[in-house]
Amino acid sequence: MGQCQSDQFGHLFLAMAEELKLPLQYIARQAELEQLRLREQSVALAAKSLQDIQTSADMTVQLLDSYLLSLRLSLQPGTQLDLEPVSVSAVLYETAAQLQSVADQYGVRLTLHIQGRYEPVMAHRRALQAALISLGYALIEALPAAGIDSKKRQVQLATHRTKQGIVAGMYGDLDSLTPQLFQRAKQLQGQARQPLVGTIAGSGAGVFVADALLNAMDSRLRVGRFQKFPGFAVTLPASEQLQLI
Repeated sequence: MGQCQSDQFGHLFLAMAEELKLPLQYIARQAELEQLRLREQSVALAAKSLQDIQTSADMTVQLLDSYLLSLRLSLQPGTQLDLEPVSVSAVLYETAAQLQSVADQYGVRLTLHIQGRYEPVMAHRRALQAALISLGYALIEALPAAGIDSKKRQVQLATHRTKQGIVAGMYGDLDSLTPQLFQRAKQLQGQARQPLVGTIAGSGAGVFVADALLNAMDSRLRVGRFQKFPGFAVTLPASEQLQLI
């Protein structure tokens, strides 16, 4: 691993450490609260608290798994990655299912926008889904933190075709998210407590983990728009293999 790549993952580790403190602190406080509620026999509230604890723990484990996957893939030359024909639509459906409990916890509505049929893309399926889930976590947490009204909190999972390939993206009502902000945040990664200031709360580790995972596939995470919403997107090359219909 070269010095530049080593520095990149060093900064990513610092961002991850900052990010993981928040859900772990939340889990600890919720556990204390749940103990009090059990003593007071507030069974319904205790059940909701336990569900939130489980969701936060699952989210933390998923983020760690995605980070470890990005490290493993970074150690493999690009030509050795296990790329295969992948259905972007199927990955988006599975990603939405994985994100649903977190979206419910934060009062965010998930919507899928998949119009038409698209040929498979060449990708590392696990890395692609892990990247989208990490982005989803970041956007779902960002909407309440940005003061978005609960009735308007929405994250869109969408795909569409361009001349360069098939686009997969995650979008939300965050007008402050711009390409310039994202480029600046990558420079501040691991050095500032909130590099995506005004947009993504915390260290933005989910965004940077997704960026690392997509880089391992020789793809590039960028800020884009779908309909009226800004968000994060990646353009993937269509598979050249013949498809049976």
